[in-house]
Amino acid sequence: MKKLSILFCTAVLACSLSKQEVQAQALPEQKETLQSLIKVNDYFMKKHADYTLPSFRDNIRPSNIWTRGVYYEGLMALYGIYPREDYYRYTYDWAAYHKWGMRNGNTTRNADDQCCGQVYIDLYNLCPSDPGMLRNIKASIDMVVNTPQVNDWWWVDAIQMAMPIYAKLGKMSGEQKYYDKMWDLYSYTRNTHGEAVCTMQRKDYGGAIMTSTLLIKNRTGRIVTGREETDGFTRHSYGF
Repeated sequence: MKKLSILFCTAVLACSLSKQEVQAQALPEQKETLQSLIKVNDYFMKKHADYTLPSFRDNIRPSNIWTRGVYYEGLMALYGIYPREDYYRYTYDWAAYHKWGMRNGNTTRNADDQCCGQVYIDLYNLCPSDPGMLRNIKASIDMVVNTPQVNDWWWVDAIQMAMPIYAKLGKMSGEQKYYDKMWDLYSYTRNTHGEAVCTMQRKDYGGAIMTSTLLIKNRTGRIVTGREETDGFTRHSYGF
């Protein structure tokens, strides 16, 4: 017991000293960060030059589902601070190839399908000349808004893939209904889907919750954790 006490005190003292000595890591210069973004994206665009090719994982999926949608979200953000013409053309041509549509058409409620809509809206906002760029994604989201179901986002990445679309349409239209539905969908995910998984984990781990407040099952029914690779994209799973 005495040895344990000594070890504990030594560890506390060491942590205290190291805490004083360790300084926060300095952020890289903005120029350096931009150069890294450009380098990584140039590699990606070269490797995946044909934006029409489907995604390959367990099966073949069209290139306008979430795996490509999340990439183009990032590319549009990069274009916002470094507007290279090839970034715009690569994004616009991808969207036009898919006719500004979703994998399962306008009646889909699936965030995997709707994710591309974030990019369609961003492209439209750059040059708002063709309402057809918005027609499909708006029809799909309006369908969700006008129906009572709120349990669509049962996997955690759905929040990232679909929720921003409601915010973008709300800002664009000035209509509160998009914000209201966004909150209803999110709160159901947090309070109902999330609580169900937390309850299961309390049982499995003797009352301990391994992450802070919310865990969502992924598509295979496992607790989300870690990450896995898929056709050139890293799929992150989250607990929050």
